[in-house]
Amino acid sequence: MEQRDAAPSLGIATVPVQAWGELYGMETAFLQGTVFPDLDMPFFASDPLPEEKAYCRKRTSEDGSAELMQEIYQVSFLLDDLVLYLDTHPDDETAFSIYQENSRRRKELKETFAKRFYPLTRDCMAGCGDFGWKDGEPPWEGGCC
Repeated sequence: MEQRDAAPSLGIATVPVQAWGELYGMETAFLQGTVFPDLDMPFFASDPLPEEKAYCRKRTSEDGSAELMQEIYQVSFLLDDLVLYLDTHPDDETAFSIYQENSRRRKELKETFAKRFYPLTRDCMAGCGDFGWKDGEPPWEGGCC
């Protein structure tokens, strides 16, 4: 058999093990794109968005729906970031405890939103009396965005 030469290596990726540390608050984490300050390494060549075009500026509404939705976004982001951490650190009891606490909080926020405004997901429909999206835009038309 003919032996082939191995392809030359162009590089080797190394990823340091993430250590648990202080967490950003939910609002800061949402704005920075990570709950972990140690991972907050903005791309040096990017320009900051002008304030009027910032996609994550605080929203307000007369009925409180925008503020409640912003809180749901922030808790959901925290949960997503913690899931990524827990994928590689499944035995971290502190992280799992924070995940469980905020998972309950997210469920309560979604239920509150559904009762006051309209359901965001199918899970929220049962507590709304009528089954359906009649009091708000359905998600596929931007109702949860």
